[in-house]
Amino acid sequence: MSDDQFEDDLLEERIKTKTWDPVLLRRMLLYARRYWPMVLTGTLLVMVSSFLAVMPPLLVGALVDIVFNTGQSWPGDIVAGAVSLFTPWSALEIRRLEAADKLAIFGVLFLSLRVGTFFIDWGNGYLLNNLGQKILYDIRMELFSHMHSLSLNFFHRNPVGRLVNRTTNDVGSLEKMFSVALVTVLKDLFMLTGIVIMLFILDVTLAAIVLSVIPFMVLAALIFRKYSRVAYRKWYAAQSRLNAFMAESMSGVRVVQLFHKEKRNDEAYDRIGSDFRHHFLVQRKAWAYFRPAATTLSACGIGLVLWFCGSAVFRGQGLSTAAELTAVGAISVGVLVSYLQYAELFFNPIRDLTEKIDVIVGAMTSGERIFTILDEKREIVDREAAQTPGRFSGSLTFDDVHFSYKPQEPVLRGVSFEVKPGQSVAIVGHTGAGKTTIINLVCRFYDVNGGRVLVDGRDVRDYTLQGLRRNIAVVHQDVFLFAGTIFDNIRLGEESITLEQVKAACEYVGAHRFIEKLPGGYDAKVEEGGKTFSAGERQLLSFARALVFNPSILILDEATSSIDTHTEEMIQAAMVKLTRGRTSVIIAHRLSTIQRADKILVMHKGKLAEQGNHQQLLALRGIYHRLYQLQYSALADTPKDQPAGNGEVPRPEGTSAGAMRSFAAVTRGKAADAAQQVEADRRGSKRSAPVRPS
Repeated sequence: MSDDQFEDDLLEERIKTKTWDPVLLRRMLLYARRYWPMVLTGTLLVMVSSFLAVMPPLLVGALVDIVFNTGQSWPGDIVAGAVSLFTPWSALEIRRLEAADKLAIFGVLFLSLRVGTFFIDWGNGYLLNNLGQKILYDIRMELFSHMHSLSLNFFHRNPVGRLVNRTTNDVGSLEKMFSVALVTVLKDLFMLTGIVIMLFILDVTLAAIVLSVIPFMVLAALIFRKYSRVAYRKWYAAQSRLNAFMAESMSGVRVVQLFHKEKRNDEAYDRIGSDFRHHFLVQRKAWAYFRPAATTLSACGIGLVLWFCGSAVFRGQGLSTAAELTAVGAISVGVLVSYLQYAELFFNPIRDLTEKIDVIVGAMTSGERIFTILDEKREIVDREAAQTPGRFSGSLTFDDVHFSYKPQEPVLRGVSFEVKPGQSVAIVGHTGAGKTTIINLVCRFYDVNGGRVLVDGRDVRDYTLQGLRRNIAVVHQDVFLFAGTIFDNIRLGEESITLEQVKAACEYVGAHRFIEKLPGGYDAKVEEGGKTFSAGERQLLSFARALVFNPSILILDEATSSIDTHTEEMIQAAMVKLTRGRTSVIIAHRLSTIQRADKILVMHKGKLAEQGNHQQLLALRGIYHRLYQLQYSALADTPKDQPAGNGEVPRPEGTSAGAMRSFAAVTRGKAADAAQQVEADRRGSKRSAPVRPS
């Protein structure tokens, strides 16, 4: 499979929305609906701020005509009439004041405008930025909560680095839109509306000249948007791949260094980084073409205004009233100044809008990536009539269960068995036989394709997920510890669990001794993943975590594989008490750890090949017998063709359980081969029943 085909299968490349998707934009803006009072207040403040922002050019034009040109014009008439409403002078009296008095009036007007604009922009900026952060908080929490609720299959299909990128970089892009771009866009739109109105009030012909360049700017924006959206999508996809590779490399840095793969990883990172740089430059190239084009078009508009306005000023030389100027199609010097400033002011918000297109396009690309996750359907959900159970008695039944992770690739094929309350059952078999899958189905991380999984006689799908999993505790081979304290890692935020309960659980499994030696004891800091603890110490903490929640069903998935000999003996002693009063399911490759189990299930190629206790399975001389022989044959040349009188294969004298555990790890590969060999023998044999020892 090529890299491109592989990428198409990932969540990253399933984003195929249109260049401009109003449905997507509306969906993003719907998050502001619950904050409509803030939206309404902010919008009103933006309108007032925009009105104040378009007034200075009018004041400058009026200043020129009233103070320096001493003639009449539309700007002078408008400003003089407005000032007369707040002063004892009429508009005509204002024109006749001394030049110094006129300058003082205009100075007060300019200062009032700037002070008012400052306070309104400050309040509006704080309000809308607060609104933006509230919206982003809602999006971030919805995304995080939704990802927590998705099935394990989703996380198997999507690298963690990419998902982290969605909750950080992509949400950050939305922050730019909600906190900056929307505020600017709203103000620019209101400013454009006010400027266009003023242009038409001053002169209709000149207003049409200014607006003549708008179609060309819209065309340039449409072309830019088309290419930049595709470029943004590829750039963000490359960024996700870069973050995913970084997260994977840092997580496996020990393996990388052990096998001297630093150079290979550097080369791979360089390839991904080069791809990221390429798509970034493509996106910037589109912007590099668009911004000069928009600036050139705005300069053309200002040049046209200067040409036509200058000609109109020359036609009006010698005329003093606004009516006379209008009659000959002329304008005053003040109108020229106002028009030039309005033309420049007109293109400023347009340039701002074109720059914000870059932010909005990036935000929409991030939005579609976020909504791709939010639209991911939860595969494992509560049924409508699901009930919340109390404490289970612990009976567990598999009734003709069929399951596959991928279509046409069955993992379990007609598995049936029953575990009574309080029993301990062990599951053994070669890698890929379906042992861990059984655990996943009990916890309902997946739903069966056929058959039923019953707990206390009821289908697990008839229980709520919270109620079901509250009764189950799982101790995995690879223990994950969260950053925080030991106390927090054991109780996992459950406030009802006290420190005394945590200490009791730790003493029960033998973890209390090493915890007390740590600085701070149970308040000792734990780094991400518990890197400062040994594998055995992490396992002990995991045992304590399972015990403190007092489950009715305890599942141990190779839970003692990382424990040393001394610790294993301590754990085995504690296991007798740990499993008392609750059903326990133990997955193990090391057969020495499961000999006391009430029942042992032998899985082979997705089917239940054998079941019984330790002695019964040895007597069958089937798969389990062969596995047992292989593990013990690694210790010494011991006759292994006949079991002892008690049904057990003899163990070399003086051999400890810890030594057997060590050699067992070496023989796991042989065990898988043995299972396959036994299956082949069965197919080739004509015996109808297994041979039992005489």
